[in-house]
Amino acid sequence: MKLHVYFDYTCPFCYLGVSQLIIAEEAFPEIEIAWHPFELLPVPMARPEHLPDPETGELWPPALVAEAGKLGLALRRPFSPTPYTGKAFQGMHFVAAHGGDVRTYNKQVFRAHFEQGRDIGSPEVLADIVSGLGVEAYSFNIAMKEGLYGDAQQKALRHAYFESGVEEVPTYKLAGLRISGAVGLETMEKFLSDGLKHEQKSETAKSEAGNE
Repeated sequence: MKLHVYFDYTCPFCYLGVSQLIIAEEAFPEIEIAWHPFELLPVPMARPEHLPDPETGELWPPALVAEAGKLGLALRRPFSPTPYTGKAFQGMHFVAAHGGDVRTYNKQVFRAHFEQGRDIGSPEVLADIVSGLGVEAYSFNIAMKEGLYGDAQQKALRHAYFESGVEEVPTYKLAGLRISGAVGLETMEKFLSDGLKHEQKSETAKSEAGNE
């Protein structure tokens, strides 16, 4: 059973939401995650600087910081100007195609951006991230340099922008249900549970209809 997750690495709500999901989904081994890139800043849009709020002087809204604290996550000043995420997503496609751990890759890219302030648009930074994920570093470097997964990323974006009906990230789809945003751990757990129940009811109905 697939859970479809639409996200971008530079979105703080995706950072929290995906972290909540990774915790919640441990109790639902029957769920497989399908990761869908949704670039909020596609090339050639201007890359904005990440600056404190002019009125409060804070980098992040207090509620966002509090929610991150509940998950043990740091929200520090990310790399500025905001990186394009196309290369990072090409890295995700590479990891998936080579049998690497996509979940851990995504966690590490989020961490590099929001905790370490690294430029996740840099192939060198991405190569460092994948070094411990069981994929071949030389092949990864070639793929990034030559854009070998550029077509895969463009196909993923066409789906996300024009076919999915998704207008904000993070968005989660499961068994005909959907939610958006950093909804909180309890809400995420309930969503996964409801999705499984919905799918089971649907399968039961199909089975009964087939037996008539």
